[in-house]
Amino acid sequence: MTDQPHAICIDITGALREIPLGDTPRDQARIVSRALLDAPAVIHRLDHPDGVIVIIGSKNRDQHQSNLYASLLSRSLEGPVEDLHGPVVFAGVTSTDRLVSLPDRALAEAQKICAKASPATCRDTNEKGTS
Repeated sequence: MTDQPHAICIDITGALREIPLGDTPRDQARIVSRALLDAPAVIHRLDHPDGVIVIIGSKNRDQHQSNLYASLLSRSLEGPVEDLHGPVVFAGVTSTDRLVSLPDRALAEAQKICAKASPATCRDTNEKGTS
């Protein structure tokens, strides 16, 4: 793995994908948009002991099915108890709103929650970033 920051995307089945975020804010917006298959919208900012985490969903998320696994992760990270919908991206964020890798403890918690989905649907794969 390179020094490039990575976020995670959890879909409604509990499948977890690691997504490289790119080097510029424009790259990051494009990559997150692709992961969500829609325009991204920050749903929540969480103050985690290891840094600030953002939860990003699609602008049309209410048209999607509930995402139990993303909702469980949000609650586990002491975020709001909310019914999240559709694919959801979790990433760290700097004070200048630049996306960075999810803190290690938060990533481990996400992997633990997704593993409960089923070994067949919970996969931790690297999605190759393309221009």
